[in-house]
Amino acid sequence: MRYFIIPALGLISLNTYANVIQYFTGISYANPAELFKIKQTELIIGGTGFHTVGKFEGSVLNFNTGQYGEGSAYTRTTSLLPYGRIAKRFNEKTVFAVDVTQPFHSNLNWDEQAFTRYAATQTYLTDIDISPRLSYSLSKQWYVGAGINLNFLQNNETNWALPINPTASANMVNRTTGFGTGYDLGIYHVFNQSNFLGLVYYSAIRQNTSGTSMLANRINPNLQFNFSLPATTVLSYVHLFNEKWLTNLQVFVSEWDVNQYVRFINTSAPPPLNPDFTFTMRFRKSAAFVAAIRHQYTQKTGLTLIGVIDHGPEKDEFRPLNFPSDTQYFLALAGDYRVNENTTIELLYGYGYEKTFMNNHVQVNGQNLPFTTGKVHLSANVVDLRLKIQA
Repeated sequence: MRYFIIPALGLISLNTYANVIQYFTGISYANPAELFKIKQTELIIGGTGFHTVGKFEGSVLNFNTGQYGEGSAYTRTTSLLPYGRIAKRFNEKTVFAVDVTQPFHSNLNWDEQAFTRYAATQTYLTDIDISPRLSYSLSKQWYVGAGINLNFLQNNETNWALPINPTASANMVNRTTGFGTGYDLGIYHVFNQSNFLGLVYYSAIRQNTSGTSMLANRINPNLQFNFSLPATTVLSYVHLFNEKWLTNLQVFVSEWDVNQYVRFINTSAPPPLNPDFTFTMRFRKSAAFVAAIRHQYTQKTGLTLIGVIDHGPEKDEFRPLNFPSDTQYFLALAGDYRVNENTTIELLYGYGYEKTFMNNHVQVNGQNLPFTTGKVHLSANVVDLRLKIQA
């Protein structure tokens, strides 16, 4: 058996699958200019839950033996992302609000003993964004808005196995936290009583995180992991056909290409391995398209059908197992019920899936070898429940 020296692996700690779910659930990426719709006050309390199942079929290089492990590996996880808003109108022109969202999230857990352990074991991310925001009315047709994004990155983990001697491996846990700031700017135009157009821009947020790396009995408390949450632009168009039917079309463009390389500094990797890892990602911009059609079924009840297609930022030759992002499809049905003049309950159920291929390589002892080769299938059942109280 050979003890391989590993200078680089293809890994990153974000999972855009949950990010795409936020395109049609919760209030992430909301346009601050649209706060003008609030009469006096608004309270939103909600949560998005989803159960994700992933299957990998293929082969992964075993760094202890130099051979390839083959077969199938699975991840099955459940996540709950609470969100909320409190808003108040100050005067005829100005509305102030504070939104709490979780725009980025990851929860993948591949078996630590599976043949895929050298590529990925756990990938966790809890991202909490607190955004004070303001809407201002320029006229009866033009509205603008702006917000500050206070982004708290919690429980960020990207874990994988490394050899600890020629015949054994252990799971290396890389856990960091961080804080970053950004902003969002929005504009909204009322063309007439039937046509509305909104545009919002969310800036990139740089996260320079720090924490602890652990491998067997080795601990390094000086771990650093740096990356950027991408800037995102959203264009939204609403058309009212009549009092009962409307459609909403949206385009999301996320600038993932800001992340061309990702670096882990001061991991607990043992000698002769280098504790610093630099990973080539070569991300490109991603685009998502959302279409919704709503029917006012009764005086109190509305139904909305939503479809999403998202083209992920990754290329096949760099796509790793803990970030298997590619073209993703979602379909959801939402219902809203007006309990009384001020209170509305909204419930959504959706299903999403993705099939993709990965064929990344790794440099081992000066040789460029296939690392992770195979197919990944991801699916998610999504439920979103929201209570909205307006006065």
